[in-house]
Amino acid sequence: MSTNPAEPAELPTMDGVYAVVVECQGEHVPPRHRRRIYLSLAPAEKAVARARVAGLRATLTLYRLTPAGHN
Repeated sequence: MSTNPAEPAELPTMDGVYAVVVECQGEHVPPRHRRRIYLSLAPAEKAVARARVAGLRATLTLYRLTPAGHN
């Protein structure tokens, strides 16, 4: 994943389905967290960049989705 928002993001080749969660936190009292789920990395990285420009702390976490199984 690119650390420079100006560079295109690249994920390693991975099988499966993934989701990217962006979490933003401002200086609100009481603290508030905003979480959004993206199924593509590029829009998630743009959301983090926008949040940081707005002065918010923002993180991006990649999750691998696996089937829960069925009986």
